[in-house]
Amino acid sequence: MEPTWVEIYLPSRLYPRIGWAALAGALICALCGLRAPLAFIPGALCAMTSGLLFWLWKRPPIRLGETQFNIGERAIAWREVREINHSRFVSPLILNIKLTNSRHKVMIYPGEPERIEKLMWHLRKNSYMATFDGVSHRDYWAWAAVAQARGENPPAEQPVRMVSSDEEDEIERMYQRLKTVGRLDTRSPESKTPDED
Repeated sequence: MEPTWVEIYLPSRLYPRIGWAALAGALICALCGLRAPLAFIPGALCAMTSGLLFWLWKRPPIRLGETQFNIGERAIAWREVREINHSRFVSPLILNIKLTNSRHKVMIYPGEPERIEKLMWHLRKNSYMATFDGVSHRDYWAWAAVAQARGENPPAEQPVRMVSSDEEDEIERMYQRLKTVGRLDTRSPESKTPDED
């Protein structure tokens, strides 16, 4: 059972309007095709565009809550999300979501740019165990906090990942060793070679 707040993201009404316009263009091209058969080519392209736009408009709503989000009837807990990678499309937003147990889900949200930005903010904020295009949740919000402290707007793009996760683990291991031992080299001070004096 989903408690308290729920935010619902519905597809933009702009998609069916453009879909109807594309369908009208397809009909006009079909009528022109009766006299000039080459007009059937743009007619077919307009019809395919119209079909795609209506399909996007019929995408299921996305509901965000405190413990989970729903894509249509499919509920996904925030703690299940491990990776969120998005394409470069502004609208529709296409996200490849990797879940626990190597499961994948593709989220397509055809919304207005403001709603897409708000949806991405909620996904980044609540998916606390996930990486976003390779940047961890903690690093992303630390980067955003630094930008906000400088008086800049939060970054539209995520920060560039400087090291891989394996290198990050190695750096952490070396840091922990440095904290406990006091140095990184394995030689003891007594085992100096003669030329080091």
